[in-house]
Amino acid sequence: MFRVMTGYILSGLVVGAMLVLSGGTAAAGVCSFEVSPLTMEIQIEPGRAYTGTIDVTNTGEEAEHIHVYSQDWTLKPDGVVVFLPAGKTPGSASTWVQLIPSELDLEPGQTQRVRYTIRVPTQAAGEARTAVILEAEPRELSMPGGPSRLVPRIGTIIYVQCGPKDPARVRAVRFDVDRSGGTLAVENLGTSHLRFKGYLEIRDQRGALVRRQDLNPFVVLPAPFNRRSGRLGPEVLSGLPAGRYQITAILDHGGDALLGARIETELGPEPPIQVAGEP
Repeated sequence: MFRVMTGYILSGLVVGAMLVLSGGTAAAGVCSFEVSPLTMEIQIEPGRAYTGTIDVTNTGEEAEHIHVYSQDWTLKPDGVVVFLPAGKTPGSASTWVQLIPSELDLEPGQTQRVRYTIRVPTQAAGEARTAVILEAEPRELSMPGGPSRLVPRIGTIIYVQCGPKDPARVRAVRFDVDRSGGTLAVENLGTSHLRFKGYLEIRDQRGALVRRQDLNPFVVLPAPFNRRSGRLGPEVLSGLPAGRYQITAILDHGGDALLGARIETELGPEPPIQVAGEP
């Protein structure tokens, strides 16, 4: 199945001892706090600054001491999120960010605001990115095999557009499907991230539509992290009789035109289902 992050929202991320869960809430039973918003897209002219706020709420039953800092992040071609030290990746905005306060204490039910100021250098162009990370104190957990140490963290993703946004430019670089599944890969040739949504159309040799299947939305960053490759599951062609089919992927990235990729494939008979214990 073609998957994204959600990214932007970015949900279900686990990085080392970091735990980020969907909905903007840290792991229940470990600690519980929420941030809002989870994702922001801001346009700032080079040489200018922008100030905003992030709300942090303690939804648990114990007080929380939270550290606040910025960190780089990027996406692997398969959509896995990678976090890195501030200022270490191309397109980083982490060193442009000032955060006040850098630490906060939250009583149960209390909400505080973290103020961020982003100062864009005069020579900046295109898109830059950062994550504002909120990190609670370490927790000792009882796990099979012995105790474990967990550091709960959650973050707000910020896209910074430095000046006007260039027109979107994209291309499909791979599209193949068979009974076992397939691959759909796209490249972002522009300077800003793109959010894709789309679907597959499957037509028989007479041109009749036999199936339409939605694809999960996904994000593709600009270069050098600008290729996204997703796996299509075997359910795409499951249940179709043998024959020749035309399969079209249609993707909308918010630009003036849709992106399409098309293949024709000859399907043999569907493999028989193996029953456990069957000789």
